[in-house]
Amino acid sequence: MIPLLLIPIFCFSLISDGAAENTRVRLTIPPEQPPDPAWRREFFQGTLPLKNRPQIVSRKPVKDEVHVIVKNTGKTTLEYYARGSDDIAEPERIRLYQEVFRRGLWRKSRYDWCCFGKKKYSVLPSQSIKLVIDFSDDERGERMLGNFREVGTNRSELVVLATEP
Repeated sequence: MIPLLLIPIFCFSLISDGAAENTRVRLTIPPEQPPDPAWRREFFQGTLPLKNRPQIVSRKPVKDEVHVIVKNTGKTTLEYYARGSDDIAEPERIRLYQEVFRRGLWRKSRYDWCCFGKKKYSVLPSQSIKLVIDFSDDERGERMLGNFREVGTNRSELVVLATEP
């Protein structure tokens, strides 16, 4: 009779009051889980996945940012949008798509649209670029993705650039 009573007591002792909800935790899932399919349904419907997928060469935390080196290892030119206008060019500030970690999955959250405008930039075959990624101060468990398109095709895809350190 005693062993049966210990099981329910042990089970109830695992219940938390939720205080840990306000603390940052290290994520244990692979950050390369595919992007939430909701992005494709909402923004990229009708496009095909990339054949020439850019390679992440390095991710380096620098203060409150992550500097990401992306290389075009394919034979086609890739395009992406970043901050820019006729007066300003900031190719390292790619348009970001944010996902947050909820209920065991990465889920679509917000996307970046800057009031300074966006400009199209190209990454030629064999070329590398440096991108600067900022994380939101009010979110926990987030990752940032960037959209790349193959020039002259109907291929477009979100690529995981950085996961919150």
